[in-house]
Amino acid sequence: MLLTLAAGATDAIAFLGLGGVFTANMTGNLILFALAGREDWVLHALRSGLACAGFCAGLLIGFTMPGRHEGNALWPLAVIRLLWADLALQSAFLAGWALGGGAPGPVAILALIGAGSCAMGMQAAAARRVNLAGITATFVTGTLTSLFETSASGGSTWSTDNRRRAAIVVALVLGALCASLLLRLAPPWAGAVAPVCTLLALVVVHPHVRRVRPRDR
Repeated sequence: MLLTLAAGATDAIAFLGLGGVFTANMTGNLILFALAGREDWVLHALRSGLACAGFCAGLLIGFTMPGRHEGNALWPLAVIRLLWADLALQSAFLAGWALGGGAPGPVAILALIGAGSCAMGMQAAAARRVNLAGITATFVTGTLTSLFETSASGGSTWSTDNRRRAAIVVALVLGALCASLLLRLAPPWAGAVAPVCTLLALVVVHPHVRRVRPRDR
């Protein structure tokens, strides 16, 4: 939930403050890239294309991060390392956003899109490596699909998995709401929502991770 809050907040800032792109929702970016008839299409295509490239770079880093066989079954050390790298990028995003006073210039916008989307790519890879019953931490289309599929097939609407899925959907909305409100009330601090949530997630997870080597299994 904390990671999904971070994704919602980052997407809200990107859409409202970085030229109408997304850092976590690549489906939206691919559509924006293809809208050749819109005004200033070249600029929008550049930004949405950069976001997709940054996200893919984050995925590549995430799925090649060492530590796959260390830690425990749910939280391998590779995921913890990914979240620290994610936090570093989100902190860099916050610094760049705050230095621009919540209104970055054209070049800074491109740098922030790259940093934010790469962070979300790493976060998506981390969520996939945790692998909790159709739950992601950057978008909720698949989570909504799993929620309604289970309910329609006769499964319990309030099963543990479905409660998690519903909570993830709400978390994405709340993250976007928090960031959008801060954009209106205190723009330089809007970028703080994501790193704070990711740091809290690391604080929650770290006590449950035990360093285990493959030979110890």
